[in-house]
Amino acid sequence: MKKIRNWIRYIVIIVFNLFFMFLFQSYINLILLIGLLLFPVYSIYAVKKVAEKLSVEIKAPMEAMEKKSEFYIRFLLHNPTFFPLVNATIVMDAENAFYLEKGSHTLNVPIRAKKDTEVSYPIVMDYCGRLIVSVKEIVLVDLLGIYEVTIPLSETRECLVFPTGQSRNREVGQIYIHGVSEAMESKEKGYDFSEVSGIREYVPGDKLQNIHWKLSVKKDELMVKERISVSAMQLIVLVELANDEEMRLESVLELAEGVTKSLVAQNLPFTIYYYSSNIGGLKECYIGNEVEREQWIEMVLYDLSYKDFGRVEQVFSEQVSAESTYLYIGYDPGIRESENVIYGAQQTVAVLRGNTI
Repeated sequence: MKKIRNWIRYIVIIVFNLFFMFLFQSYINLILLIGLLLFPVYSIYAVKKVAEKLSVEIKAPMEAMEKKSEFYIRFLLHNPTFFPLVNATIVMDAENAFYLEKGSHTLNVPIRAKKDTEVSYPIVMDYCGRLIVSVKEIVLVDLLGIYEVTIPLSETRECLVFPTGQSRNREVGQIYIHGVSEAMESKEKGYDFSEVSGIREYVPGDKLQNIHWKLSVKKDELMVKERISVSAMQLIVLVELANDEEMRLESVLELAEGVTKSLVAQNLPFTIYYYSSNIGGLKECYIGNEVEREQWIEMVLYDLSYKDFGRVEQVFSEQVSAESTYLYIGYDPGIRESENVIYGAQQTVAVLRGNTI
């Protein structure tokens, strides 16, 4: 419809020019008439040539971004021809693959002749996830707006958007000591601590395997067993990836980010489990440093959320152990206040659970 209106306007201009040319017998109007008749030919030809040679490239940040922080997706349009275009429309899709949410956007840009045109598109993600930006097509319109060409494209780029979580160093340290000491008691029943030849305060650099967890709980500071070799024990962490209409999973991931970051900052290793929708079962990750922690977050964001709250605990109990002590990070509206609980937003918690608690 818009193209028809543009054609009508252009024909009206030609008619008026013809009227004044015959009225005033003007050579200027004659020259103008020739130009008006030839210009549509040039305009349409220009669009066709640009459509043959134009290439589009998407550039996205290589490193992970944080949610609610602005970053840019850049579109590079390479036009090797001598013809500029005033109006090109990029039709793109933006999808959060973790939550399976998708939307379409259009971006109008001019195209310069014999040059690259780069356009920056600002994005602020309210939710973490895996952002996939794909260009479906680009629509080229000639200078008069009377002719257009649609070029199908399949350019795609993705960017990870990490959750942001508040540091929980003090709370995490207490829960870690409680969780590991309980795990050791449940696994090493009847262990005789009188065999230990010496106990002293923890010094940075000591192996975590030699920490006397039960005594550390009583003294409220880390104590180390000397010349005694015990099997390494790590805290087990279960993260619930269930979601609902209120997007509670965002609060779970924020809490998990803060808790796991605090564990790594204090050099406290742990093993984390989550239910993977991609494989239909539990995924297990040992985390001892920040690199491994970030790799775990990437694995989660390449997975999918699900609907059933409590699934990770149920599957862990069935497939791994029904006896273990673990730190559950998820949604629990009815939990009572305790030293073994860290509270997050939207009634999300990190709570120590197990038969010995």
